[in-house]
Amino acid sequence: MKSKPGSYGIESALTFSSLHPGYCKTLSNLRSVVHPEVALEGGVLRFTSYPFEPAAVFPYGAVGVDPIAEVNLGYPSQVRLKDGDILFVPQQGKEALITFINQNDVRVERRISIWDALLEPFLDTWVDQETIDRQFAWFERIGLVRNAVDAWRREVAVAMMAYNFGTNLWEWVQLGLYDVLIAQRARLSGEAFADFYRRAVRQAAGDPVAQGLDAANENTIESVLFSVLLDWYPRKSTKSPKEFRKQSDLRSEQIHQLQRKLAAELTAAYSESHRRYHTVSHIEKCLTELNQAWAYAIRLNEIRWAILFHDAVYDPRRSDNEALSADWACRVMDELHRSDEEKARVRAMILATAHANEPTISDEALLVDIDLSILGADESAFDAYDRAVRAEFEWVPEDIYRRARADVLSSFLGRARLYLTAEYRRILELPARKNIARALVCLRRE
Repeated sequence: MKSKPGSYGIESALTFSSLHPGYCKTLSNLRSVVHPEVALEGGVLRFTSYPFEPAAVFPYGAVGVDPIAEVNLGYPSQVRLKDGDILFVPQQGKEALITFINQNDVRVERRISIWDALLEPFLDTWVDQETIDRQFAWFERIGLVRNAVDAWRREVAVAMMAYNFGTNLWEWVQLGLYDVLIAQRARLSGEAFADFYRRAVRQAAGDPVAQGLDAANENTIESVLFSVLLDWYPRKSTKSPKEFRKQSDLRSEQIHQLQRKLAAELTAAYSESHRRYHTVSHIEKCLTELNQAWAYAIRLNEIRWAILFHDAVYDPRRSDNEALSADWACRVMDELHRSDEEKARVRAMILATAHANEPTISDEALLVDIDLSILGADESAFDAYDRAVRAEFEWVPEDIYRRARADVLSSFLGRARLYLTAEYRRILELPARKNIARALVCLRRE
């Protein structure tokens, strides 16, 4: 049986919202919306052009680590303060936020947004009745009764319809607390908005903690290549719908052809007979790690690309493997007409996996931590990795290998922080140090 749109019970408020006297005012004010800018200055996050007057950083201000309770990474990210307020960091400021988190070991929490759920009726999509009923049951479980849900939705209907449809935004995936605050600020007077702001933020304080990881399942070379190429492959502009369809079909076929070619080449490279650890399994393990830590990425596709290629050239007898791997990655990016800035970032990430210097860019730090996550694995996985690395250097005499390997592991152990990102440091720092110390005992045993 074919699904059909369900009912939220507030459809009349949606249908007639454009006839409300406040609709045109909201639409007019939304044309001059200013979004915040966030930068890292010293040890504080500096906010400028902050749009919400009740916030302590309106219209500009700074926040250090002490007032922060936690950070929720998303679009936009939220900085939750101990006094209950919530500050928003747009995507352009995310790199500053991630760097701030890593420098100060700020707690990062994953939460399920109540406001994301409340605003679903205002998305440019529809869901069936069964899905709507499940959502109402979820609201009940977290203590938000049906009347309260309906009241919130009716209160914001005019502003949200103007925000998403009157402005031709047509968002169909997600609307959240930031969106409703922007919309209501355009509709309400200063005093009325201040009241709404406090109530809306207070409601968001009840966002439940997400259990488990909402990880994507893209952890194969083929699937990740397709995802990146779908975004990166050049597009040709067309005028007619017929020509658009033709170009779209042609582009899809070209993407699949290039995906198959690159997947075959990379799989062959990672399947070379001398490899024991730096194999397809290592790449897929890195991609799985990224699937779990994707919220910490600034430029996700660039990190994916760097992972795919970072050990593509691997000869244990050479010292320029990373440089040659980066050359390969950037050659393909040239074919895709990617910018010099993108290629430079990908090259820097791949070179960083040589682990010679500590990265200062957050995406580089994330990739390096992903690459070194094996050091913090359980003992059996770490020991298997250790044996595989030894097998890749089977041509090196035992005494020489032991000394060289001990030097490498000791250099890791001598660092003040083995992992550069707060999340990996929290989870893997101690297990990694224990594994390395145990391996060093074995290496130095007569």
